[in-house]
Amino acid sequence: MTWERLCNSSSPMALCLRLLLFFAVLADAGKGRARGPLASLLTWNAREAASRQYDYIVVGGGTAGCAIATTLSAQFSVLMVERGDSPYGVTSIEKARGVFTTLANTDKYNSPAQVFVSEDGVENVRGRVLGGSSALNFGFYSRASLAYMVSMGWNLTLVQEAYQWIEANLVTRPQMKEWQSAVMEGLLDVGVGMIPFNGYTFEHVLGTKTSGSTFDNNGRRHTAADLLIKANPLNLRVLLRATASRVTFYPKENCGHYSSKPRVRGLEFMDENGHSYEALLKANSPFCREKGGCSEVILSAGAMGSPQLLLLSGIGPAEHLENMSIPVVMHLPGVGKGMVDNPRNNISLLSRKPLDFSMPQVVGITGDDKAYIEAFSAMQQGSFVGYIAEKLAAPLSRGELYLKSTDPRDNPSVKFNYFSNPLDVAVCARAMRSIVALTRTKALSFAYVDQPLPLPDNETALAEFCKSTVATIWHFHGGCRFDLVINRNYQVIGIENDNLRVVDASTHASSPGTNPQATTLMLGRYVGIRILQERQRISEILGTQ
Repeated sequence: MTWERLCNSSSPMALCLRLLLFFAVLADAGKGRARGPLASLLTWNAREAASRQYDYIVVGGGTAGCAIATTLSAQFSVLMVERGDSPYGVTSIEKARGVFTTLANTDKYNSPAQVFVSEDGVENVRGRVLGGSSALNFGFYSRASLAYMVSMGWNLTLVQEAYQWIEANLVTRPQMKEWQSAVMEGLLDVGVGMIPFNGYTFEHVLGTKTSGSTFDNNGRRHTAADLLIKANPLNLRVLLRATASRVTFYPKENCGHYSSKPRVRGLEFMDENGHSYEALLKANSPFCREKGGCSEVILSAGAMGSPQLLLLSGIGPAEHLENMSIPVVMHLPGVGKGMVDNPRNNISLLSRKPLDFSMPQVVGITGDDKAYIEAFSAMQQGSFVGYIAEKLAAPLSRGELYLKSTDPRDNPSVKFNYFSNPLDVAVCARAMRSIVALTRTKALSFAYVDQPLPLPDNETALAEFCKSTVATIWHFHGGCRFDLVINRNYQVIGIENDNLRVVDASTHASSPGTNPQATTLMLGRYVGIRILQERQRISEILGTQ
């Protein structure tokens, strides 16, 4: 019987477990426990968290981290280390109308959205709160394309099950708002995708469609943190306000065998006061994978955090590590390479009539599947404003991440090299031509553009508009790419026993689907299930020997 079924049953064993949990919560009162719907799981007590050994240590309580920690807790002990605080009770996070307030909070060390400015000069944010970027974003939920799933080599049946698990717990079919309906009609008028309306679907299909939202129809956000309610509370501990400093390794002379590969020992982290602790994995034999599976550290710290932490741990380009006076544990030159941010270009329209506040509910997927068009609306400085945004789907322009500081609380340096590849400029220009046409449709006749727009037949002006108005759509990824940093099981290449993984947006080959939230959530569940299946398979084999 699974934990979820047992917890909801009326058996004596279930009652006993619930009583044990109740008394455990009482015993922890006054010891740094957080409050809220996950009070039994959350703690700020770093010393207590470091006093135990774990089967799995998950770094980052974000979009992927919450899903994988919840999944693994069904059978194994898990510590999840999150540098931010709980999202519960924070109105600007929990309510749709607070999204701009959250993004505007620029407190250097404490805001849920940690601001960074790329070397390109574009301002961006990374999640610093339980739930990660799922606590900051605009909530749009749409799956990756089938072609993307196949290219990643995923088990399609398990992918389907993982998506459905996420959707059952977090996703709502939104009630259409006026601005969204108008943009939808306009997209159909200009023929985006060149096929009819696809209706409401999570699937990635060319043309215009509506999709799900992680905001319910009361305007309440559901973040990845909500998945933790499904966790086994006897196995999962979530440490908040603790910043991972580095993955720790056994000294080579103490490995007990002749392998020269680094062997993971645990995780070093600091609490909010700067005091350092180390949490250890349960002891593994040198060949634990052949003996029923290994304890693991899993990095789910995001597209900025995971490559940064590998570098701080001494894994990355040796020359860069030496320049930063970081002892080289393993030369892995691909760490931090291939960073990509999907550029966004906005057009704003002033409405002649009142507009409801709306998060994205509609998307136009262009016929070549190279650009996406979404919209949102809000009250800005006393005016009702509708926004139309274009996202470049799969930029060919690539950048790089490297350390500026050895303080893990600081942002690394990153350059995305927006539009450095001329093919990206051409794709953006075509998409902007569609948007200019969209603003002139009958469906949007109640609103007018309040900024100069390039003429749709002027390629040079369209290209210049793309470059001069570039912004982020917060879908940056890369830095821990397949075959450069990790293998197809998400394990860092060259680690003894393969017990260091990366599972988050830093591993995406491109931004999956129109918005990566759905697939990043799915990925945490998917890899968690694969780990459980692999350990079960090994146990069954050993049981027959």
